[in-house]
This record gives sequence, structure tokens and C-alpha cells, in this order.
Amino acid sequence: MSRVAGWVVLVLALVVSHRPAEAAQAKKTQAQTTKVAVLRPEGRQAAALRRVLTQELGKKGRGRQVLPAKKVDAQVRRIRGGPKTDAQRQALAKKLGADVLVLASVKGTKRWAVEVRAYSGKDGTLLAEERWDVRANRAFPDVRRELEPKLGAALKAGLERRLPPAAVTPPTPLSEPEVAPPAPIAEAPRPAGVKPPPPTVKREEPPVESEPTAAGLRDLDGPILEALLSGQGLFRRFNFSGNNANALPDYSLNSAAAASLAVSYFPLSHFTDGVVHNLGIVARGSRALGLSSRLPDGSEYGTTAQLLEGGLRFRLPLRWLEVSVSALYGIHTFAVDLPPESTFALPDVDYRFAHVELGLRKALTERWAIAARVGYQHVLSGGELSSDDYFPELSGSGLDGELAVEFALTRTLGLRLGGELRSYSFTAGAADGAPVIAGGAKDLYFSGQLGVYLRL
Repeated sequence: MSRVAGWVVLVLALVVSHRPAEAAQAKKTQAQTTKVAVLRPEGRQAAALRRVLTQELGKKGRGRQVLPAKKVDAQVRRIRGGPKTDAQRQALAKKLGADVLVLASVKGTKRWAVEVRAYSGKDGTLLAEERWDVRANRAFPDVRRELEPKLGAALKAGLERRLPPAAVTPPTPLSEPEVAPPAPIAEAPRPAGVKPPPPTVKREEPPVESEPTAAGLRDLDGPILEALLSGQGLFRRFNFSGNNANALPDYSLNSAAAASLAVSYFPLSHFTDGVVHNLGIVARGSRALGLSSRLPDGSEYGTTAQLLEGGLRFRLPLRWLEVSVSALYGIHTFAVDLPPESTFALPDVDYRFAHVELGLRKALTERWAIAARVGYQHVLSGGELSSDDYFPELSGSGLDGELAVEFALTRTLGLRLGGELRSYSFTAGAADGAPVIAGGAKDLYFSGQLGVYLRL
């Protein structure tokens, strides 16, 4: 029995003595592990590229630990505009406890331009930068194959900057040799003095200059300039409603050709990365080409149809959707050049209105996207329609909507196919019992368009 107890005591002693060694080894291994924070890349294929970088950098046996994406994203959102300077990157790395920050971007359509940068977590300076020009492939085979050979040494350097310098053991002072007592007849000569070695002068390395901020890391914020030039097919239906409406003529336009141009510009993007850089100006207009109207008697007269709008636009580019809100002032004109003696009672319209609209744009793939817009117009005046001959107390409003599909030809150019519907409704607004020509009017427009867009 005593022998068994002795073996138990021996085993317990071995286990207890082994635990401190394991803890020390784990602590040493953790200290030698490079902690890497992979920030969300720029571009439409950000999720795919980030997945590749995380898998390659975090492979077992390479002495690295990739921090969780949610933890990294939560800290990045607290930095307005993202980490653009050395100080911002240094502060972000300190909060994450990261030795290296990895920033990347992927751009292009037919071929993807991939850029990966590694920054030191200690001071935020650039450690290494690599670029790839690869064919479109979500697996990024070229990046997987070449990432470790090109950036492995830089990531190791990030760890070396974090570790404290190795402690230097001071030299053990040499004991002085024992000197024999002097002879009684003559004094022994003194040993020659040994001069101390000259002090070692540590050569200071020149400070590393911080890298200038990259100029093209704002893809998620949307383009600075957008322009759309398109051709249109135009249709119109105008008719009076309510009392006496049957005695008044209607107007139908079955087809007409028109050209349109829409431009959005965000000038503050040149000066700031704050929220206000998403505030821009927008202007758009369309005009019919060679339009004429045929009256019931068979005569034709020249016709003018045009739309002009301009105002402010604020966009909110999200990672999966872009939302925009616009406030505009517009003029919508449709006039037939009737001679003075004509008895055709068709009023020329010249709508002046305040317009608010909500826009959405969703990228479906690398090339395809869908866009939609809905708006409301408060009509301020109606031209001849609001004159004493028709509705002097006219009140009206309008609704419009657009749906379009986009196909990217290159990184900046693409095609857009869509349709727009615009409807105005008016009431006479007269007092009860007052004579009116009709109870109101409705004016409906539809246009299909095919155009080319430019985004810079």
C-alpha cells in the first residue's frame, strides 16, 4: 500500500512541475505570433479578396493570428473616412492589439487590379506594397500563390518591431590578480595601466518618412462625376376631366425622338473625406427632336417638348446599396405652335415645380447593376393651363418613377437601358358655384431610353 502511495505522489509531482513549463512555453509562443488585422478591401469584390487574404495569412505553421473581421470592422467604423494617416493606423493597431495592418483594393472589370499594402502596427508606416494585374476570378489564384513570397518577410518585420530588444548581459568584471608582497630589499615595479576600451557609439538610423496617403482609396464612396447621355422615345397623353370634359379636345403623342443629358458632380470630394463630400449638384434635361403635332383636321404644326431640372443631391453609399436623396427645381414645357386663328383649344403647358426624389442603385454582379428612382413634384404654375382661360386657381402635383438596368463596359463606361413615367394631376381650385371650363386635367408622359454613362 505504501508503494502505491509513493507512485501517486511521484506522478502528481511530475504533473505539477510540468504545468509551469507548459505555461511558459505557451506565453513564449504567443509573444512570437504576429497578429494581423485585415481591413475590408476597396471595390466590388471586397468580400472575396478579404476571404483570400485571411485564409492565406492565417495558415497554420506561419506564426500568425488573423484577428476576427467583426472586431476589426467595429474599430474601423469609429475612424471617420478610415485610417488614412500613419497616426490613424497606429491608433487603430493599438486598439486592436495588431502588429500589422493589411489594406487592399480590387478594381476593374475584364481584368482586376489588386493592390495589397502592409503597415506596421507600431508606428503606422508602410512595410511593403504589392500589385497584381489578374483576370477576373473570385478565387484570386495569382494572389494566393504569390502573397506569402512577396509579403511574408514584411509581416515578420512587423513582429520584430513590436518585440522589445533582447536583454544584454553585462560583462562579468575580472578579478584582479593577487600581487605578491614586495621583496624586502627592493620594491616591485607596478604593472602598466590598461586603458579602458573606447565607448561604442550607436549609429542612429534615419527616421522612416511616412508614406503619402493614396489618392484612389475612395471607391466605396462613389464616383466624383457621373454623366449619362441617352436617346429617348417619348409618349404623351393629355386630357381634361370632370364637368365639360367631353367638349374639350384631348392630345395624344404616340412617338417622338428626344435626347437627354444628366450630370451629377460632387466637388467637395476634392477637399474632404467627411460626410459632406457626398453632397453634390445635379442637373438634367431632355428635348424632343423634330417634333410636330397633327390636328384632327390633318394640319401639322411644330411642337416643343423639353424638361430641365437642377438642384442638390446627397448620396449614402453603403457596401451593398447606394441611396440618394435629391431636392430640385424644374421646368417642363410642351407647346404646339398653333396660329392665332386656330380654334383647337389645347393649352400650352409650362410647369414650374419643386421636386424631391429618392434614388437607389444596387450592383448585382461585377458588370450588371439595377437603378430605380421615385419622386414627387409640387407644381407652382402651369403656363397657359393656369391662365384665366383655363384654370386661374389651378393646383396640382406630379409623381414620377424610373427603372433602369446598367451594364459596365469598362471601369468607367457602361450602357444604361430604362424607362421613366411622369404623371401630373390638376384641379380647377375654383370656389363652389363658380363657372369652370372643366373640373381638372391629367398629363401623362412616358419615355424609354438607351444611353451611355461615364463615372469618374
